[in-house]
Amino acid sequence: MTEQQAFALLARRAGARGPARAAIDARLRSCEREGAILVTDYRNFSLFTELFGILHFLTLIADGERLLSPMVRRKGGHVLKWEADSLFAWFDGREGARTAIETAVALNRALAKRNSGRPEAEQLRLCCGIGFGKVFRFGREAFGHQVNRAAKLGEDLAGEEQILVTEDAVAAAGPGLAWHARKVARFKAFKFAYRELKWTV
Repeated sequence: MTEQQAFALLARRAGARGPARAAIDARLRSCEREGAILVTDYRNFSLFTELFGILHFLTLIADGERLLSPMVRRKGGHVLKWEADSLFAWFDGREGARTAIETAVALNRALAKRNSGRPEAEQLRLCCGIGFGKVFRFGREAFGHQVNRAAKLGEDLAGEEQILVTEDAVAAAGPGLAWHARKVARFKAFKFAYRELKWTV
């Protein structure tokens, strides 16, 4: 189902009652998927824009997208969208949690290699957040609390080259990974647990 089709259904749902609303809900729930969502953000982009101008900002975004999007696809992920300097990527199924984490590490390592020898103003460093669970997938959009949590971790809480992962994603990823101590993030009226992955460039 495309985004346009989904939002047309949701508009109809607002005025529907009883069996009509149940039928719309059934169609919408057919788009519910389980998997992992990876949200990345570049550090210091607002500062770089102020210091070096919007063309510098856009050039770095384009260069990062050129490098990172194919890597996500090679790992079996789906690039949902780029919103300014933020990447939203989807990984299907329970195994997607482990793949999303491995992809985040690979993206950071690729950027570290790219950054070598470049001046600070041209370097790209990621902040990463990962969530796992059921979301609604409509075309290139994804909606659900795990998307919100991954965005909170990647865009607000993670520092450069940090990979922050919800407890749900940690559990789905299984054994064999090293983690820092559990922390709790507050998201408006809610809170959720997460951990930082231990990894090296």
